[in-house]
Amino acid sequence: MEGYIKLYRKILDNGIFDNPELLKVYVWTILRANTEPREVFDRKLKIGQFVTGKLSASQELRMKPTTVYDRIKKLEKLGYISLDSNTKNTVITVKRYNMYQGFEQPKKRNLEHVSKLFMFDVMGYDNQYDKDVLKSFISYWTEPNRSKTKLRYELQPTFDIGRRLATWHKNDSKFNKPSDKPEIFDSWQAARNIVNNG
Repeated sequence: MEGYIKLYRKILDNGIFDNPELLKVYVWTILRANTEPREVFDRKLKIGQFVTGKLSASQELRMKPTTVYDRIKKLEKLGYISLDSNTKNTVITVKRYNMYQGFEQPKKRNLEHVSKLFMFDVMGYDNQYDKDVLKSFISYWTEPNRSKTKLRYELQPTFDIGRRLATWHKNDSKFNKPSDKPEIFDSWQAARNIVNNG
């Protein structure tokens, strides 16, 4: 066997770590579990399962068969494994094996792709709204949340681009009206020129 396994720190707090034999058997179950489906002794096994017997487990672990059996039953009681036995052998299933060992990692969303799709939809309104209005709308609504899993518009209970754009344009016109007054910077610059030039 090759490769490595992951051990979660939870075992420090649940009593497994305090019992060296229990810890040994638990780590052994993870090490022995299949990383791909296969058939052994005419039994179809999934990822996270393996076939064993009292004597073979005892030899591999270098422990008495009764001790191995007791520790395996304890792991089953704690909810770490499940057992399916017949007269010849036992299939041990390590629970949540796929999740803990990383075989079914959730795919991270590509927010850049989601943002581009949103931008494409918004730019469909370029014949109705000024490009600066559309750019500011896109910039605002594509801001990611803290965990970088969703964009701002996805966090809304409802989101109709046409209606939101109409409201955005109305508010933009209301709050960003062109002013006849000189900007503060221009007034200040003019005052400075007067002072400097006398």
